[in-house]
Amino acid sequence: MSTELPDFDAVYRGESPVVEDARVPWNIGVPQPAIAEVIERGDIVGPVLDAGCGVGVTARELAARGFEVLGVDLSATAIAQAEADRDERHATASFQVGDITEFSGYDGHFGTIIDCTLFHSLPVDGRADYLAAIARAARDGARLHMLVFDVAAFPEGGGPNAVTAEELRAAVEERFSVDSIEPSTIAGFMPPGVGAHYPVDDEGRARVPAHLLTAHR
Repeated sequence: MSTELPDFDAVYRGESPVVEDARVPWNIGVPQPAIAEVIERGDIVGPVLDAGCGVGVTARELAARGFEVLGVDLSATAIAQAEADRDERHATASFQVGDITEFSGYDGHFGTIIDCTLFHSLPVDGRADYLAAIARAARDGARLHMLVFDVAAFPEGGGPNAVTAEELRAAVEERFSVDSIEPSTIAGFMPPGVGAHYPVDDEGRARVPAHLLTAHR
C-alpha cells in the first residue's frame, strides 16, 4: 500500500504539519548504527553515492575516512545544511540537489551505493526508475547497502512506504543481485507518543524495525 509522503523540504525547514517536532526524527547526528557497522567492517569501496543523503552525515563520515562521496537529495534545505557542515576533513565529499529517480551523468562510476532510509521515502511508482538510475551509476561489482523500514514499524496506512523483506528483494532483484536481507533497526528521535512502544537505546533513540539489504551489481 502506498501512503502519502510528507514534503521533505518542509520537514527539514521545520515547517511540516506531519512532523510537528522541530527536530527531524531521523537526524541523529551520526550515521545510522546499521550503516556505521557496514562502514566499520570495511564493506565500502569508493567512489560512493549516498542516495537521499539528507544533511550529509554519512557522506561526511566517509569523506573523513578518505572516500570520494557524492550525496544527492531532493531537499535543497538538507543539501544546504550538508554543505554548511562540510569542512577541510570532508574535501572529498560533494553534494547536489536532485531527483534521484532521474539521476544521470555518472554511468558506471560508483563502487558503493548507500541508501539509508531513502527507499521507503519514495513514491511506490518511483521505485523502478530509482533502481534503474542507481544501477546505471554503479560499476560492475558495485555494492549496494539499503536500510529500509519494515512494514511492522507503523500501523497500516501510516508512516512511509515501508516494505516486507520479500517486497524489498523482489524490487531490488530487478537491477541487482541480492546477497542478504537482515533484520535491523532505524534509530530516531520520535515525537512524544509516536515511538513509545519501541525499545530505546542509550542515546535516547527509538529503534524502529527495518531491513538491511546488501546486494551487488
